[in-house]
Amino acid sequence: MKGRKRYVLNRDTLRYEMREVSQHRFVKALATFLAAALIFALYVWLYLYVFRLDTPRTAILKRQNARWVSRIEMMSSRLDNDEAVLEALIARDERVYRQVFGMDSVSVERRYAAAGVLPGDMLAMPLYDPLRRTAARLGRLMSASAFQDSSYTEISAMQKKAGELATHIPAIPPLNTDKSTYKLSSPFGYRSDPINGAAKQHTGMDFACRPGNIVRATGDGVVEKAEFETGYGNSIVIYHGFGYRTRYAHLSRIDVEPGQVLVRGDKIGATGSSGRVTGPHLHYEVLYGREFVNPADYMDLDMSPKEYMALVGGNKK
Repeated sequence: MKGRKRYVLNRDTLRYEMREVSQHRFVKALATFLAAALIFALYVWLYLYVFRLDTPRTAILKRQNARWVSRIEMMSSRLDNDEAVLEALIARDERVYRQVFGMDSVSVERRYAAAGVLPGDMLAMPLYDPLRRTAARLGRLMSASAFQDSSYTEISAMQKKAGELATHIPAIPPLNTDKSTYKLSSPFGYRSDPINGAAKQHTGMDFACRPGNIVRATGDGVVEKAEFETGYGNSIVIYHGFGYRTRYAHLSRIDVEPGQVLVRGDKIGATGSSGRVTGPHLHYEVLYGREFVNPADYMDLDMSPKEYMALVGGNKK
């Protein structure tokens, strides 16, 4: 192969002389480079696509990822146990403690309301990513745990007042038990409506009597409402605590006002015929939580008038 001409230094004469330089060396070097590049490309192709082997960096990342996945799975397993324990505590809180002290039930939404929002970097993760799912579970667990702690504090405070429970339960009749002054005209339960004849639940007890009979608070408490209500007429609602409320309806007058603190046996009004009635009577209700319960289960109508007056206090004529 004919080479190129160029000036080359002659070391003997120290002069530059025109000489022809062979291109074989250049071509050989180029061929060697191309062959090496082809072999390298073939190696990479076989390594990655035929044998599907990982690069060293990928292998390191996979090992690190495997360790994190293992830790997340371990955390998830612990969360399963913690959630089971917490659910048992919540069930006991709802079905035992709050029931015993007549406290309102707490919805699941309220218990987990403070779970919060995941950080932005986790929100960007796929919905079912193990890390995002575990972080969300941890947030819910911490929220419910914090709420449960406050719930136990509330229950503990209520427990300290448990000694007052005996006087707060509506446990006496709202009228003097002298049977010559009243007649039990309608008990608690289903009946035919006295006005339209439709079958419906009667949510309390009716004491038929002349207008003006003294009506008394059946337990210690605070007046929640004292006003005219549609259907009930002049009525009073007393909150006794521990989940109990009582209502006294169709009164001829109201002798108390909202916020007034009452003791069992205090006079609160007088019987009448206000509201939706067919005749003068006292409609008396007992509510426990949000449910109407049978007032007859909380009082003894067979006690003598003397015993009744002893319960309400001899000075409360």
